[in-house]
Amino acid sequence: MKFNERLKPNTEFIVYQPGTLSNDNYEILNALYLPVIGTEAFGIYLYLAESTKVHDKLAVRFHRELMDELALNLSDYQQSLDKLEAIGLVRTYVSNKEHDDLFVYRLLQPLTAEMYFKDPMLSMYLYSQVGSQKFNDKKDRLIYPELPEDITEVTKKFTEVFYHSRDESFRTPNDNFKQNDVSRGPSIDLDDFDFEVLFTHLKGTRIDRQFFTKEVKVLVVQLSQLFKLNAYDIKQILLQSTSPQFGIDKDRLKTEARKYYQKEYGEVVPSFTTAEEAVKPAGDESYLDSLDKVSPLDRINDLRSYKPSENDLKVVTELIVKTGLENGVINVLLEYAIQMKDGELPLRYAMTIAENWEKEGYRTAAEAYQSIMEFREAQEEKRRKRQFKYAGPGEEQPAWLKEKTAENSPQQKRTAQTKPKQKNKEPMKTLKDDEDFSELINKFREN
Repeated sequence: MKFNERLKPNTEFIVYQPGTLSNDNYEILNALYLPVIGTEAFGIYLYLAESTKVHDKLAVRFHRELMDELALNLSDYQQSLDKLEAIGLVRTYVSNKEHDDLFVYRLLQPLTAEMYFKDPMLSMYLYSQVGSQKFNDKKDRLIYPELPEDITEVTKKFTEVFYHSRDESFRTPNDNFKQNDVSRGPSIDLDDFDFEVLFTHLKGTRIDRQFFTKEVKVLVVQLSQLFKLNAYDIKQILLQSTSPQFGIDKDRLKTEARKYYQKEYGEVVPSFTTAEEAVKPAGDESYLDSLDKVSPLDRINDLRSYKPSENDLKVVTELIVKTGLENGVINVLLEYAIQMKDGELPLRYAMTIAENWEKEGYRTAAEAYQSIMEFREAQEEKRRKRQFKYAGPGEEQPAWLKEKTAENSPQQKRTAQTKPKQKNKEPMKTLKDDEDFSELINKFREN
């Protein structure tokens, strides 16, 4: 039976948490993990952690409890659990006994700030979610100064202070005590990269197989996924970061990987999406719905063919940091501003629109788009009233006006609406591919 088929409201589960969360853990969770996994997954993790204080150790419970307490359906719960597993905060086990549907959720403490920021995947994902300013603010807030220089340790040793006598009855306990159970970082499978192909490429070089410890292999997998590198790319990077005497320099490996990526893609930051965000809009999900799930940093990368200018990144950062607009609203704003300004993205222009939309309280891409359509209708109505009021007796409408009226007649609109729309196999790249939106832009320019 598959995993998702075993997960039902009456399926039992156990929370395994040998350690407890400290104040430092909560600070790390709020500052570094919450922006990456989202509020829903964050809430599940905290609920499971806090619930161990009121339930007996390894108490058997039902998933119905999570659904009721957190107001979640099983599908949303599964997606959030996937995020917690992927980022390394939860490890999930299932019973091997037949007809025994039992899940064990092992809660892991978050990485330390140093481990988090030095993990290339986590730090880059956080950067893509919050932008450079917030990323640096979080990093600076969690930095602690090193010990002063020119000092000598004079700490007493244990045997210098304490003395012991022999007791034949004493035995050192061999029990499993409460302990810190720290995350190992993002869930990585070494099979995600073909090392045998890499070793084939490395034949005849000074890079020996023995240099590839498990830690190095994990780093190679992370870098290959982060910077979209294949075995040949990794070989070129390894040649720049390996010496026969000292082996593979991990810090140099990360630096060379970043340089290699920038040589291919410029200064653009690698972007991430979750599995559900990567799915193309389908069924009843529209293009505008999909914009709500995309980070503005990812969107500007796409709009600029992964070569955004410094001004583009500045505008996106300002919109994220200085406004409370949701991602979908910002994404519509970016596309609208770029098309209205013939490919340019002026900061003042974008911020003026953002301030207006924030005041109106728009929360989704669809609401932002609807406001543009309503503005178009208002402008169209004003133009009609300005150009002509009512034709006098015996006066005929000009030919161009008849054509325009016919185009805008309710019958024509109904006919256009009933025509089946051909679906593209690829998702629309920008709103300019949307006929209504393109028509809107042309109307604005005419005014």
